[in-house]
Amino acid sequence: MINNKVANFFFLFILIMSCTNQSIVRSDPEMDKKNEKPQSKMVYLFFEGEKTADEKEIITLIDKKVSDGFFKNEEFGTAKDITNTFYKIVLFDRNNQVYKTANIDNPFSPVFESYGQESMEKQIGQLNKAEFFYRYNDYGNISKLEIHKTENNRSTLLFTLKL
Repeated sequence: MINNKVANFFFLFILIMSCTNQSIVRSDPEMDKKNEKPQSKMVYLFFEGEKTADEKEIITLIDKKVSDGFFKNEEFGTAKDITNTFYKIVLFDRNNQVYKTANIDNPFSPVFESYGQESMEKQIGQLNKAEFFYRYNDYGNISKLEIHKTENNRSTLLFTLKL
């Protein structure tokens, strides 16, 4: 009796498996690639900056890390209004059109808080060397990144990176 139930179960299992295999439709791999949505990647770019003797800021890419997934909140770093200087990061798409812009604090002039006995004050530091990073979602459509220094409503291009 038990052998009969096991045999029936095994037969039913084989029957189900053969039916599911027949329902699979084979498709053209080239067509699948065209219809496939680009996989989202999280990109981290790590920069180092140094001021020269004449106060010119030189930016260098020191590392790039990419991982699968996406940032739910793409907004990253907003420049504080305490200074009139910030960095504007501009991403360009494959058609060389502006895809996204973001403003971050000038890494050479970090804003920090100091606490006294009676009050809290925001102060601006002055650095000759600084490190910072920027992150973004990439769906395979980003071709270039630019970093501009904006000071008193004047913009200066500091760095360009082909992606």
